[in-house]
Amino acid sequence: MSSRFLLSAIVLVLLVANCYIIFEYDQELSRWARLISTGIFLLILLWQKTYSKRMLSVFFLFLISDLLLFYYEYSIVNAATFLTRISAYTLLVFVVVPELKNLKTNLFQKFIFIVVFILNLGMLYMLVDMVPGQFVYPGLNLLFYAYGISMIMMVIAAISYSNRYSDRISFFFTAATLCLVFSDITSFIAYYLEFSEFYFPDRFFYIFGIAGLVKFASFSRSHEPVVELESL
Repeated sequence: MSSRFLLSAIVLVLLVANCYIIFEYDQELSRWARLISTGIFLLILLWQKTYSKRMLSVFFLFLISDLLLFYYEYSIVNAATFLTRISAYTLLVFVVVPELKNLKTNLFQKFIFIVVFILNLGMLYMLVDMVPGQFVYPGLNLLFYAYGISMIMMVIAAISYSNRYSDRISFFFTAATLCLVFSDITSFIAYYLEFSEFYFPDRFFYIFGIAGLVKFASFSRSHEPVVELESL
C-alpha cells in the first residue's frame, strides 16, 4: 500500500472512530481520541523523515495542547492551552515565510489586507463578547485576541503561499490551515456556547487539518513560484 493510500485509510479510520466516540461517550474519552489521533499523525510524520524542525515542533505543540485539554477547565491550564496553540500557529507561519520573502504586493492589495484584518478583528471581538461569564478569568480576553490574530496571520501566510506557488504543495498547506481554523471556530461554538453537536465538525476539520500538514511535510518543497502570480 502506497503512503498516499495509507494516509487516506488512517484518516478515514480516525474520522469514524472519533465520531463514534463523540456520539457514544463523554468528553474525557473524546479528548483521549483527539490526543491519540494527534499522536498517530506525529508518528506518521516521524516515519516519513521529511519534516523540518519547525514542523516537528508544531506537532509536539499540538500534542501538548491536547494533553492540556484534560484540565482545560482550570484557568491556568486554559491559559497554557491558548499559549501552546498560539505558538503552534506562529511556527506554521514561519514554516512558509522563507518562501514568501520576495512576494510583491501593490497598494490596493495592501489596502485589502488591512480591511480584511480589521473585519476579522471585529468578528473576533464579537466572539470574545459571546463567552459566558462562568468561563471568564483575568487575561482570557487578551489570550483570545492573541489567539485570533495568530490564526489570521496563519491564514494570510497560507493564502499568500498559495497565490505564489499555486501547486499541490501550497494547496495542502492552505487547506490544512483553513481546516485548523474551522476546527477552532466549531470547537468554540461547541465548548463555550454549549452546542455539543459542533464537536463533530470540530474533530472532522481537525483530523483533516493535521493530515494536510503531514502531507505537506512529505513534499521536498523544491518548487518554483508561478511568474504570473508572484506579485499577488
